[in-house]
Amino acid sequence: MEDVGKPKAEVAAKRVMERVSGVNIVPHFCRIEDKDISFYNDFNIIVLGLDSIEARSYINAVACSFLEYETDDKPREETIKPMVDGGTEGFKGHARVIIPGVTPCFECTIWLFPPQVKFPLCTLAETPRTAAHCIEYAHLIKWDEVHSGKSFDPDDPEHMQWVYSE
Repeated sequence: MEDVGKPKAEVAAKRVMERVSGVNIVPHFCRIEDKDISFYNDFNIIVLGLDSIEARSYINAVACSFLEYETDDKPREETIKPMVDGGTEGFKGHARVIIPGVTPCFECTIWLFPPQVKFPLCTLAETPRTAAHCIEYAHLIKWDEVHSGKSFDPDDPEHMQWVYSE
């Protein structure tokens, strides 16, 4: 419980460094698009803990952009930036390794993801980015804070107006 409310980048880095001696991980908690492309070039491997398809697609494009090919169309090994992608949806999770130029990339397997109908609470509470996130934040988090104990009724116009206004 000590890690509740902390950025997952910090928590994950701390846990890995506790388990693997000699490894040094510097967590970054920010919008991935705000980092210059050269930032990503300094890594040998990219580990993702992202909440959205859009963010994963962006990093996939970044990793693939570093690929250089030999004259026989084989990727030059030193230009490959493997990605470890993991995520959760409720109690289900996934983890996979994507090796650009060798295995199918993220975009090639995007169809494997089910349509997103729920949003991770960490996204809603920490970094809501869309109108849907804001509506869910008001409905799932703010409603209970303001109306403690009162059930939300989506068929009640006053309840819906409150969510809209919030």
